[in-house]
Amino acid sequence: MRSQKPSHLIISFSIKLIAMSEALVKDYMKQNVVTAEKSTTLRQLAELMAKNNTGSVVIAEGGKPVGIVTERDIVKAIGNGKGLDNKAEEVMSSKLYTVREDTPISGALSVMRTFNIRHLPVVDEKGYLKGIISIRDLARAFDDLLSGEYSD
Repeated sequence: MRSQKPSHLIISFSIKLIAMSEALVKDYMKQNVVTAEKSTTLRQLAELMAKNNTGSVVIAEGGKPVGIVTERDIVKAIGNGKGLDNKAEEVMSSKLYTVREDTPISGALSVMRTFNIRHLPVVDEKGYLKGIISIRDLARAFDDLLSGEYSD
């Protein structure tokens, strides 16, 4: 005899998926974003990442993000012959994807999956940097939602 899945589990999971679309990026983003200028060296960026226990630094101008440098970018740059005195603008990802504070977390996950990225700067309606959300933050959000700990 084939075992059937209890219908209450399917309904419960469906309800949690609906609630998931209501959780917003602003509920899980980090507001203290580590930023630097384009002229910052790779050495300084690595030091900033180590000091702040983060995997990325947002490159900003006038309060607006213009690029991002991740640990992977630094490793790739060194592997391709760049030195620690090279500047952020030489290695940063300038094709920058951002999300707004009011974006559902499922939308942020979709952007990360589509473009194979792990960090998204969060901006307001005028494009000013307000925070950053990482794949780790999204994992925490989904864990909260699935365990019933999230409430708006």
